Amino acid sequence: MPNLDSLKNIVNIKLISVITVILFMILAVMNLIGTNILSTQGIAVSEAETHTLKLEKENQQLSVKIEEAVRLGGLEDTARQNGFIRSKSIVFVPSPPTFASR
Repeated sequence: MPNLDSLKNIVNIKLISVITVILFMILAVMNLIGTNILSTQGIAVSEAETHTLKLEKENQQLSVKIEEAVRLGGLEDTARQNGFIRSKSIVFVPSPPTFASR
């Protein structure tokens, strides 16, 4: 008559090893899926950074154009083109002194 305890131990060891292998495979597949998701998101982040840098460069160029358009000489030329003339006499209107009151 075979020893039932040793047979139970063998079955338990086989069961534990099968469960361990299955668990290892599941973890390996989950790791692969997680790595794939992270790499895909990394590509999206990289594209967003590239787009951000492009927009920053365009913003700098527009800022330079705005500064050029706002120069005083540029404003004077624009005023002349629109029919404005330089005043010969400048009149200041006196104003009464103001006091803070409560």
